[in-house]
Amino acid sequence: MSDDHRPEIAQLTAGELDRYANQLTRCLKALDTRAPIRMRVQHELAEVRAEQDTRARTGQPAAQRQYDAAGLTAGELERTRRELAASLALARPGSPARAPIQAQMAAIDAELAARDTRPA
Repeated sequence: MSDDHRPEIAQLTAGELDRYANQLTRCLKALDTRAPIRMRVQHELAEVRAEQDTRARTGQPAAQRQYDAAGLTAGELERTRRELAASLALARPGSPARAPIQAQMAAIDAELAARDTRPA
């Protein structure tokens, strides 16, 4: 079994990376210095820090997740879009919560548009 979590770590947002690094740091503080798992936790924390450093050095924004709406029915898409629109209306202007909501809405709009242009 591979211990390489780089692909999963690369999918985390900046906030998720920060929270994960904090969890790993707290875990290391709680672990005995002779605990067998300590090296694995240290390695995982090093991977997280490396990802954070790479993003800071290259100026890359956090990895953008791709939202796949193809598996939903038209009714589910419409309902989900209404719920997202309500969430967006409640989010403060400039809030970081707005970006993923808007990305999901765009994926739904694209899926609905693609379905409208497909031959029946």
